[in-house]
Amino acid sequence: MLFKMFVRSFFLQAGWNYERFQNLGFAFSLMPALKRIYPDPVKLKAAVLRHLDIFNTQPYMASFVLGNIARMEERAAASADPEAALKSMPGVKQALASSFASIGDRVFWGRLKPMTVQLCLLVWTAGGFYGWLFTGQPYRPALWLLLAGPLSGIVLYCAVAVYWRWRGLTGGYACGGSASCGLDCLNWSGLIKRLSAGGFGMSLALALLAFGLLAFSCSCPGPVLLLKLAVAAAVLVLHRVTRACGRSVFFAAGLILAVSIVLFSVFELKL
Repeated sequence: MLFKMFVRSFFLQAGWNYERFQNLGFAFSLMPALKRIYPDPVKLKAAVLRHLDIFNTQPYMASFVLGNIARMEERAAASADPEAALKSMPGVKQALASSFASIGDRVFWGRLKPMTVQLCLLVWTAGGFYGWLFTGQPYRPALWLLLAGPLSGIVLYCAVAVYWRWRGLTGGYACGGSASCGLDCLNWSGLIKRLSAGGFGMSLALALLAFGLLAFSCSCPGPVLLLKLAVAAAVLVLHRVTRACGRSVFFAAGLILAVSIVLFSVFELKL
Protein backbone atom coordinates (compact mmCIF):
# COMPACT_ATOMS: atom_id res chain seq x y z
CA MET A 1 0.00 0.00 0.00
CA LEU A 2 2.75 2.45 0.94
CA PHE A 3 4.67 1.74 -2.26
CA LYS A 4 1.56 2.45 -4.35
CA MET A 5 1.06 5.71 -2.49
CA PHE A 6 4.73 6.54 -3.01
CA VAL A 7 4.46 6.06 -6.79
CA ARG A 8 1.24 8.06 -6.96
CA SER A 9 2.77 10.91 -4.98
CA PHE A 10 4.88 11.80 -8.04
CA PHE A 11 1.60 12.87 -9.70
CA LEU A 12 0.53 15.10 -6.82
CA GLN A 13 0.49 18.20 -9.02
CA ALA A 14 -1.00 16.57 -12.14
CA GLY A 15 -4.45 17.80 -11.12
CA TRP A 16 -3.35 21.16 -9.72
CA ASN A 17 -6.10 23.76 -9.93
CA TYR A 18 -6.64 27.36 -8.84
CA GLU A 19 -9.67 26.53 -6.71
CA ARG A 20 -8.31 23.83 -4.37
CA PHE A 21 -4.69 23.50 -5.49
CA GLN A 22 -3.35 19.93 -4.90
CA ASN A 23 -6.56 18.36 -3.59
CA LEU A 24 -7.07 16.03 -6.59
CA GLY A 25 -3.49 14.83 -6.47
CA PHE A 26 -3.68 14.27 -2.72
CA ALA A 27 -6.86 12.21 -3.00
CA PHE A 28 -5.35 10.24 -5.90
CA SER A 29 -2.20 9.49 -3.88
CA LEU A 30 -4.22 8.48 -0.82
CA MET A 31 -6.55 6.19 -2.78
CA PRO A 32 -4.64 2.89 -2.22
CA ALA A 33 -4.97 3.36 1.54
CA LEU A 34 -8.62 4.40 1.36
CA LYS A 35 -9.55 1.40 -0.81
CA ARG A 36 -7.95 -0.97 1.68
CA ILE A 37 -9.49 0.72 4.72
CA TYR A 38 -13.01 1.14 3.29
CA PRO A 39 -14.14 -1.82 1.16
CA ASP A 40 -17.70 -0.47 1.39
CA PRO A 41 -18.26 1.84 -1.66
CA VAL A 42 -20.39 4.26 0.35
CA LYS A 43 -17.74 4.73 3.05
CA LEU A 44 -15.02 4.94 0.40
CA LYS A 45 -16.89 7.73 -1.38
CA ALA A 46 -17.30 9.65 1.88
CA ALA A 47 -13.59 9.26 2.61
CA VAL A 48 -12.57 10.52 -0.83
CA LEU A 49 -14.86 13.54 -0.50
CA ARG A 50 -13.21 14.38 2.83
CA HIS A 51 -9.91 14.89 1.03
CA LEU A 52 -11.16 17.04 -1.84
CA ASP A 53 -10.96 20.19 0.24
CA ILE A 54 -8.17 22.73 -0.26
CA PHE A 55 -4.72 21.22 0.11
CA ASN A 56 -1.40 22.81 -0.75
CA THR A 57 2.15 22.11 0.38
CA GLN A 58 5.65 21.58 -0.98
CA PRO A 59 5.29 18.61 -3.40
CA TYR A 60 8.26 16.59 -2.13
CA MET A 61 7.20 16.98 1.51
CA ALA A 62 3.55 16.07 0.95
CA SER A 63 4.39 12.45 1.77
CA PHE A 64 4.61 13.33 5.47
CA VAL A 65 0.97 14.41 5.32
CA LEU A 66 -0.08 11.42 3.20
CA GLY A 67 1.38 8.87 5.63
CA ASN A 68 -0.09 10.66 8.63
CA ILE A 69 -3.59 10.89 7.16
CA ALA A 70 -3.53 7.24 5.99
CA ARG A 71 -2.82 6.11 9.56
CA MET A 72 -5.52 8.42 10.96
CA GLU A 73 -8.06 6.97 8.53
CA GLU A 74 -7.09 3.45 9.64
CA ARG A 75 -7.52 4.27 13.30
CA ALA A 76 -10.80 6.05 12.71
CA ALA A 77 -12.22 3.10 10.75
CA ALA A 78 -11.24 0.72 13.56
CA SER A 79 -12.60 2.89 16.39
CA ALA A 80 -16.04 2.62 17.96
CA ASP A 81 -16.82 6.26 17.10
CA PRO A 82 -15.29 7.08 13.68
CA GLU A 83 -16.76 10.59 13.55
CA ALA A 84 -15.10 11.58 16.81
CA ALA A 85 -11.78 10.09 15.65
CA LEU A 86 -11.93 12.06 12.39
CA LYS A 87 -12.78 15.38 14.05
CA SER A 88 -9.12 16.40 14.46
CA MET A 89 -8.07 15.30 10.96
CA PRO A 90 -8.65 18.60 9.09
CA GLY A 91 -6.64 20.55 11.66
CA VAL A 92 -3.75 18.08 11.64
CA LYS A 93 -3.74 17.98 7.85
CA GLN A 94 -3.68 21.77 7.54
CA ALA A 95 -1.02 22.23 10.23
CA LEU A 96 1.32 19.71 8.61
CA ALA A 97 0.73 21.08 5.11
CA SER A 98 1.61 24.62 6.22
CA SER A 99 4.66 23.56 8.21
CA PHE A 100 6.14 21.34 5.51
CA ALA A 101 5.40 23.93 2.82
CA SER A 102 7.68 26.36 4.65
CA ILE A 103 10.38 23.76 5.33
CA GLY A 104 10.28 22.29 1.82
CA ASP A 105 10.44 25.66 0.09
CA ARG A 106 13.51 26.63 2.07
CA VAL A 107 15.26 23.28 1.60
CA PHE A 108 14.50 22.58 -2.06
CA TRP A 109 13.66 25.87 -3.78
CA GLY A 110 15.90 28.10 -1.68
CA ARG A 111 18.97 25.86 -1.18
CA LEU A 112 19.18 22.71 -3.26
CA LYS A 113 18.00 24.16 -6.56
CA PRO A 114 20.72 26.89 -6.68
CA MET A 115 23.28 24.28 -5.60
CA THR A 116 22.54 22.22 -8.73
CA VAL A 117 23.90 25.08 -10.88
CA GLN A 118 26.91 25.50 -8.62
CA LEU A 119 27.66 21.78 -8.80
CA CYS A 120 27.34 21.86 -12.58
CA LEU A 121 29.94 24.65 -12.85
CA LEU A 122 32.29 22.89 -10.44
CA VAL A 123 32.09 19.64 -12.43
CA TRP A 124 32.78 21.49 -15.66
CA THR A 125 35.76 23.23 -14.10
CA ALA A 126 37.13 19.96 -12.69
CA GLY A 127 36.81 18.41 -16.16
CA GLY A 128 38.72 21.27 -17.81
CA PHE A 129 35.78 23.06 -19.46
CA TYR A 130 35.76 26.80 -18.75
CA GLY A 131 33.15 27.88 -21.28
CA TRP A 132 30.96 29.28 -18.48
CA LEU A 133 33.74 31.78 -17.76
CA PHE A 134 35.52 32.34 -21.08
CA THR A 135 33.05 32.70 -23.93
CA GLY A 136 33.85 32.54 -27.64
CA GLN A 137 36.70 30.05 -27.34
CA PRO A 138 37.36 27.65 -30.23
CA TYR A 139 37.86 24.75 -27.82
CA ARG A 140 35.07 22.16 -28.07
CA PRO A 141 34.60 20.07 -24.92
CA ALA A 142 33.60 16.43 -25.03
CA LEU A 143 29.88 15.73 -25.08
CA TRP A 144 30.10 13.58 -21.94
CA LEU A 145 31.62 16.48 -20.03
CA LEU A 146 28.93 18.90 -21.19
CA LEU A 147 26.25 16.49 -20.00
CA ALA A 148 28.05 15.52 -16.80
CA GLY A 149 27.72 19.03 -15.39
CA PRO A 150 23.93 19.44 -15.41
CA LEU A 151 23.34 15.72 -14.83
CA SER A 152 25.35 15.81 -11.60
CA GLY A 153 23.09 18.56 -10.28
CA ILE A 154 19.94 16.79 -11.44
CA VAL A 155 21.02 13.50 -9.83
CA LEU A 156 21.80 15.20 -6.52
CA TYR A 157 18.50 17.08 -6.48
CA CYS A 158 16.36 14.10 -7.48
CA ALA A 159 18.10 11.74 -5.05
CA VAL A 160 17.30 14.03 -2.12
CA ALA A 161 13.72 14.60 -3.34
CA VAL A 162 12.99 10.88 -3.81
CA TYR A 163 14.58 10.03 -0.48
CA TRP A 164 12.35 12.47 1.42
CA ARG A 165 9.26 11.36 -0.47
CA TRP A 166 9.75 7.81 0.79
CA ARG A 167 11.03 8.67 4.26
CA GLY A 168 8.21 11.15 4.73
CA LEU A 169 5.58 8.59 3.75
CA THR A 170 6.89 5.83 6.03
CA GLY A 171 7.64 8.23 8.87
CA GLY A 172 4.26 9.91 8.63
CA TYR A 173 2.52 6.54 8.61
CA ALA A 174 4.46 5.42 11.68
CA CYS A 175 3.59 8.49 13.78
CA GLY A 176 0.18 9.30 12.29
CA GLY A 177 -2.30 11.28 14.34
CA SER A 178 -0.09 14.08 15.61
CA ALA A 179 0.12 17.65 14.32
CA SER A 180 3.89 17.49 14.88
CA CYS A 181 4.31 14.16 13.07
CA GLY A 182 7.50 14.35 10.98
CA LEU A 183 8.43 17.81 12.20
CA ASP A 184 10.48 16.28 15.02
CA CYS A 185 12.16 13.59 12.92
CA LEU A 186 15.03 15.93 12.07
CA ASN A 187 16.54 19.23 13.12
CA TRP A 188 15.15 21.07 10.10
CA SER A 189 16.56 24.46 11.07
CA GLY A 190 20.00 22.90 11.47
CA LEU A 191 19.69 21.21 8.08
CA ILE A 192 18.72 24.50 6.43
CA LYS A 193 21.70 26.25 8.04
CA ARG A 194 24.08 23.52 6.85
CA LEU A 195 22.70 23.74 3.32
CA SER A 196 23.11 27.52 3.40
CA ALA A 197 26.71 27.12 4.54
CA GLY A 198 27.31 24.54 1.81
CA GLY A 199 25.87 26.80 -0.86
CA PHE A 200 27.98 29.70 0.39
CA GLY A 201 31.08 27.50 0.32
CA MET A 202 30.36 26.44 -3.26
CA SER A 203 29.82 30.07 -4.29
CA LEU A 204 33.10 31.03 -2.66
CA ALA A 205 34.90 28.15 -4.38
CA LEU A 206 33.51 29.23 -7.76
CA ALA A 207 34.56 32.83 -7.14
CA LEU A 208 38.09 31.77 -6.20
CA LEU A 209 38.29 29.45 -9.22
CA ALA A 210 37.05 32.16 -11.56
CA PHE A 211 39.54 34.73 -10.32
CA GLY A 212 42.33 32.18 -10.32
CA LEU A 213 41.61 31.28 -13.94
CA LEU A 214 41.34 34.93 -14.91
CA ALA A 215 44.63 35.69 -13.18
CA PHE A 216 46.32 32.80 -14.98
CA SER A 217 44.96 33.80 -18.40
CA CYS A 218 45.40 37.58 -18.31
CA SER A 219 48.27 39.97 -17.68
CA CYS A 220 46.53 42.19 -15.10
CA PRO A 221 48.71 43.53 -12.27
CA GLY A 222 48.57 41.59 -9.03
CA PRO A 223 47.06 44.39 -6.91
CA VAL A 224 44.23 44.85 -9.43
CA LEU A 225 43.36 41.15 -9.30
CA LEU A 226 43.44 41.17 -5.50
CA LEU A 227 41.14 44.17 -5.45
CA LYS A 228 38.65 42.42 -7.76
CA LEU A 229 38.78 39.31 -5.61
CA ALA A 230 38.25 41.38 -2.46
CA VAL A 231 35.19 43.09 -3.98
CA ALA A 232 33.61 39.75 -4.96
CA ALA A 233 34.37 38.22 -1.55
CA ALA A 234 32.94 41.30 0.19
CA VAL A 235 29.66 40.92 -1.72
CA LEU A 236 29.36 37.28 -0.63
CA VAL A 237 30.16 38.13 2.98
CA LEU A 238 27.71 41.04 2.95
CA HIS A 239 24.95 38.74 1.73
CA ARG A 240 25.58 36.29 4.58
CA VAL A 241 25.79 39.06 7.20
CA THR A 242 22.53 40.70 6.10
CA ARG A 243 20.73 37.34 6.12
CA ALA A 244 22.11 36.55 9.58
CA CYS A 245 20.83 39.93 10.82
CA GLY A 246 17.35 39.22 9.50
CA ARG A 247 17.59 41.54 6.50
CA SER A 248 16.33 40.57 3.06
CA VAL A 249 18.41 40.05 -0.06
CA PHE A 250 16.95 43.31 -1.39
CA PHE A 251 18.58 45.17 1.49
CA ALA A 252 21.94 43.65 0.55
CA ALA A 253 21.41 44.50 -3.12
CA GLY A 254 20.50 48.09 -2.25
CA LEU A 255 23.54 48.45 -0.03
CA ILE A 256 25.82 47.07 -2.76
CA LEU A 257 24.28 49.46 -5.29
CA ALA A 258 24.75 52.46 -3.00
CA VAL A 259 28.37 51.60 -2.22
CA SER A 260 29.06 50.96 -5.92
CA ILE A 261 27.69 54.39 -6.88
CA VAL A 262 29.86 56.05 -4.27
CA LEU A 263 33.02 54.17 -5.24
CA PHE A 264 32.71 54.29 -9.01
CA SER A 265 30.92 57.63 -9.52
CA VAL A 266 32.16 59.81 -6.67
CA PHE A 267 35.65 58.42 -6.11
CA GLU A 268 35.98 57.13 -9.73
CA LEU A 269 37.39 53.78 -8.68
CA LYS A 270 38.85 51.78 -11.57
CA LEU A 271 38.90 48.00 -11.62
